[in-house]
Amino acid sequence: MDAERDDGWPSIPTVLRVMTGWFLSGVGLLDLATGADGIVFVVFHVAVTLGGAVLLGLHRIRPSRAGYLTAGLITVAGLGAGLLVDTDRCCLADHPQRRGFPFPLLGLGDGVHADLRYLGADLVFWLCAGLLAMVVVRAVEKQMPERRTPVDLTGYVGRHAEPHAYVAQHRADENVGGLT
Repeated sequence: MDAERDDGWPSIPTVLRVMTGWFLSGVGLLDLATGADGIVFVVFHVAVTLGGAVLLGLHRIRPSRAGYLTAGLITVAGLGAGLLVDTDRCCLADHPQRRGFPFPLLGLGDGVHADLRYLGADLVFWLCAGLLAMVVVRAVEKQMPERRTPVDLTGYVGRHAEPHAYVAQHRADENVGGLT
């Protein structure tokens, strides 16, 4: 997909991706600079900062279908696995059981209570974790050997300009391959 339209302006998805990347990077760095409140706080904001950086550089990463699939799986699996964690940290202190990672988003024990703010924060965290996994998948793909099938060119007969290009290339007495 081309990031620019015909008139030279960037596309709307590209602008939204870059704006989101700057926002996440800025919020993550600002929160890290203003203080750390435990290891979960640091992990959350480092993931958000790096996720924003990945969004800013997505055009250079050029993720594959496998990278996007991995990012989606990490996001869904992370949210699901986070609900298995029973914690007594921060949020939803009125409820005997609190579930969710990095922030408890579901209060249990006296009924089911969900906090949409923490659901949003957890979703952002796991989306950023998925973006980081996408970068890892791309790095592994770059290290893999070439997957294309080799082509046998022994029967290839050059047509049109190919023979003339080879003749011009071997002329040692002329300047710039035949141009004087």
